[in-house]
Amino acid sequence: MHIKTELYPEAVVLHLEGRFDFHAMDTFLAALSQAEKLPHPRHIILDLHKLTFIDSMAIGRLVGTQHRLQRDSIRFTLAGQTGYVDTALREIKLETMLSTVRSVEEGLALPPLKGST
Repeated sequence: MHIKTELYPEAVVLHLEGRFDFHAMDTFLAALSQAEKLPHPRHIILDLHKLTFIDSMAIGRLVGTQHRLQRDSIRFTLAGQTGYVDTALREIKLETMLSTVRSVEEGLALPPLKGST
């Protein structure tokens, strides 16, 4: 998996491309860690529109990340999932646990979580 980081005044966007599976976990965790080290990130958005595959381990990591970031008052949003990834996430009703939007632009328009500074 390849990850490109894009910075905005109120958010960090991680653009994921390829397969998000066990083999890509270290790449994801390193990019996420870098995003969290930025001064006071209020929102981390994962752009999934170029992601072609996601496995159960990656989905579990997304849920764990959501809980941890929420505890730190950082909004976490998935954006632009299509094809197999969209189907897989819908089948397990991930949108009931995580914020999902159709595009990065829609995610950028979301307000910060209450309690974030």
